[in-house]
Amino acid sequence: MWFDINRFHLLVLLTWQFSIFFASQQIFPIFSNYVPQWKCGNGEPSSDCAVYETCKSNLTFVNVAFKSAAMEYDWICGKSAYLKSLFSQIQFAGVLCGTFSFGAVSDVVGRKPVAVFALSLGILMNFVTGLAPNYQLLLGIRFFLGLSVGGTLVVVCTFVMEMLLPKQRMALRAFFNWGVARLMMTLIAMALPEWRISSIACAIAALPALLIIIFVFPESPTWLHNKGKLEQMKKSEKHIAKMAGVPYIPVEHQKIEHSKTIREMLQTKGLMRRLFVLWSMWFVASICGYATDLNSNTISGDLFVNQILFSILIAVSKMVLVIFDTHVPSFRRRTLHQGAQLVVCLCFLLLTFMTFYGYTGLAFLIVNLIGTVFIEYTWDACYLCAVESMETACRASATGTCSLVARIGAILAPMLNYANLWWPPSVYLTVVLLGTINLIISYFFLVETKNVNLDNVHIDSSSEEGTPMIDEKPSQKSDQ
Repeated sequence: MWFDINRFHLLVLLTWQFSIFFASQQIFPIFSNYVPQWKCGNGEPSSDCAVYETCKSNLTFVNVAFKSAAMEYDWICGKSAYLKSLFSQIQFAGVLCGTFSFGAVSDVVGRKPVAVFALSLGILMNFVTGLAPNYQLLLGIRFFLGLSVGGTLVVVCTFVMEMLLPKQRMALRAFFNWGVARLMMTLIAMALPEWRISSIACAIAALPALLIIIFVFPESPTWLHNKGKLEQMKKSEKHIAKMAGVPYIPVEHQKIEHSKTIREMLQTKGLMRRLFVLWSMWFVASICGYATDLNSNTISGDLFVNQILFSILIAVSKMVLVIFDTHVPSFRRRTLHQGAQLVVCLCFLLLTFMTFYGYTGLAFLIVNLIGTVFIEYTWDACYLCAVESMETACRASATGTCSLVARIGAILAPMLNYANLWWPPSVYLTVVLLGTINLIISYFFLVETKNVNLDNVHIDSSSEEGTPMIDEKPSQKSDQ
């Protein structure tokens, strides 16, 4: 099969897809915070809060595509409007806490038990979301759901990566990705256009990931090796071979290295400089990506058609990038990030002017789609550069700090959507300004890492940038 995928690997990839489908609850506010236009009596449809506040007794919503929590709890105008942003922020705060807590616990007690707990708690919280009797309890539930999402993204991602061959990470990025997860969530919301029922359905739809981990996955052989549990490691490897339908062949594991702490990284001049560049990249990708995603429910046209278009284009763009990156050796990481960031800035600058002058036609949707796809490409560059530019002893810790910075960006993103109440182009102009700063930093300081042999990345403490040793041929160990 492609990428040497056997039946066990296929189950691993499916587990990842259903896991990130569960994690797509981060952008469920696209639907739970959806507010259609309204009209006063026989007046013209609008989104004018002055009309909403002065005409509540004779107000009707127009072309309601989805019955949202915002509509049920009146998070539309006035002081209560901020609760829409708070709904997202509390969830993202949970993700931040989950990233810390579950990741640390899984390093101590194992991948499997923590993955099972994180997914079980998350699916339960998603189900209970649909039963919340009031918005105060709902916000509390979403915090714990976010906590589980953070744990799932860190622990299940690590679990999955430790079960796959390096070459299969390409298949994971190309065919089992965020775009597919977003499409799944959109289709559920379309079939069940009410936020409570959709939440319960999303919880049920995420169950395959939990069931596969419980009944199919053994403990991670990589984790067992790192803990010195060699007999249990062999049992896990034999179980995997049996599930894959292949003969068991002992795997040679690399020697366990000392992992550098964050303090040690910051004391190494070259590492510190790279980290600051990566933090800029991850923060901007996160705040811009989530802000524009959460704002996508305000685009004129059919809510579900728009979201399906976003989902399909994101999914297809991942496949195109993998194919292009594989067959065009001259396509560099710097080109990927800076080219994508430049397109993002141009698209959202154009959207700023369109919004300012009140244009909401087809061109607005097309430019938004293009800009969103290229934000996804900046995300790809973030992951690739983080993995390839850090030495083995600190790769996991460095990526963890990048994830932390991204979570901070996610928490701030809903505030941009709230600012749109006072000035509609707020989200788009912020994307342009942050993107421009990020582009300048990337142009002057981002090092090129394509085809680097990950084992040969060494950064000297006296080096300004640190120079990785680049193989002449693509390394099988690099995550291309």
